Order: sequence, then structure tokens, then C-alpha cells
Amino acid sequence: MAYRCDLCGKGKIITKMGKHHKGVAGGKWKHRAPKTRRVLKPNLHIYNGVLNGVKGRWRLCTKCLRKVKGKALKSSKSSNASAADKKVSQKVKFG
Repeated sequence: MAYRCDLCGKGKIITKMGKHHKGVAGGKWKHRAPKTRRVLKPNLHIYNGVLNGVKGRWRLCTKCLRKVKGKALKSSKSSNASAADKKVSQKVKFG
């Protein structure tokens, strides 16, 4: 199972990070820090819902999750607003 976002494909990145260990920043070591490998992982969340017309359980990064939830919220608000407009237009008759 890959540690990857199902929507955008963002995954792990392996980097080299130079950092002095505590108490070693004197003498020759001041200019050359040992390089350590570090794995940077995306912040993944489990999302149960509809994505691209398919209902399922998705692993999304934070950015994609915000996009998906924002679209879902807008669509639910617009459907609720249109239903409310219909009720108001039926009750109030102009003229």
C-alpha cells in the first residue's frame, strides 16, 4: 500500500539534511555538517465519500481534502438555497 494521495499523487520525498549534532559546531565541523537522509511524508487523511462520481474510502492530502470538502459544501449550499427559493416564490405572489 503506497503512502500516496489518491487525488493528486503526492507521495514520500527522500532528502538529505545537513545538521550539526549538539555540541559539535566548533573547529573543522563548523563548515561541514554530516548529511542525514530524511523521509518527508504528505499529511494524509481518510475521506469517506464521493470522489469523481465514485463512492469509497480515499486517502487524501490536506490540500486535496480541503478542495473536495469545499466543493461538497458549495454544492449542498446551492441545492439548499434553490429549494428555499422555490418555497419562497410559491408563498409570495407579486402583482
